[in-house]
Amino acid sequence: MGFQIVHNIPESFTRWMPIDRTAGATTLYVDQLVKGDSASFNGMAPLAAASGAADKTGLQTIFGVVIGDNNFKQTFLTTYGQYNASVQSVAAQLARNWLGVEGMWPKNDPMPFVKVALIGPHTVLKAPICNATLGVAPTVLTATAVNATMGLGMTTNAFDGAGTIVANKSTTFCRSGANANIYRVNKDTSTTVMTFDTYWPYTLAIGDTFVRVNLAPGTCRAQINSTSGYLGMCFDTAADVSTNYFLIDVLDLDLKYAGQESVIFKFNACHFHGRALS
Repeated sequence: MGFQIVHNIPESFTRWMPIDRTAGATTLYVDQLVKGDSASFNGMAPLAAASGAADKTGLQTIFGVVIGDNNFKQTFLTTYGQYNASVQSVAAQLARNWLGVEGMWPKNDPMPFVKVALIGPHTVLKAPICNATLGVAPTVLTATAVNATMGLGMTTNAFDGAGTIVANKSTTFCRSGANANIYRVNKDTSTTVMTFDTYWPYTLAIGDTFVRVNLAPGTCRAQINSTSGYLGMCFDTAADVSTNYFLIDVLDLDLKYAGQESVIFKFNACHFHGRALS
């Protein structure tokens, strides 16, 4: 399960779109983020990892989220779910067992399509938070030392974050201990020594467990997974967001259960206004 729309304006704004074929076969998955830059693609393609601050180098145009396809018999992969793939030749198109689509496309067109829910700056989405790959949970952190100043912080095994850790742009959740179910935004830039501007209210102890993700409430940086062939299926908590990132507006984090970590968010409006197509 990847990106899902929680609320959209208008809620019914969906379209059937072809799958990109310009650089060979493209596979798209339900719940995958897609782009449709007509200068480089002839259909929908996976949204790639951001390049530059707020993707100012990549300048991708975020089009929407895949919510279905026109295969008569649905096809699945265990981890990534339902998918459809582009084909090129006459024989490959006519060999398909397809369902009729709608809109500008006739129902006798055998080309592979996906149904896309369009998104904009007001679209609220829910996404899984993963350690590099969809289905891999963020690492559980166990306190091996606590700061002498009550509630200030602790030392743990290494957080998944890579490269330069950005202060005030990651969040730690206490899984067990006196502070269980409490969240705090990290002040530190370390992968192991955590400190906080707002202290933990109850006594920290060696053996307390936590999970940390490189997302924080409000407007923050985020990067999607860059797994080859499965782009745009989750936010990657192991990514380095010091230089390359999307800007998102985080509304809620849910880090309670291992393997079910998620975020409810909007893509910041900067990704929809004044973007340049290549």
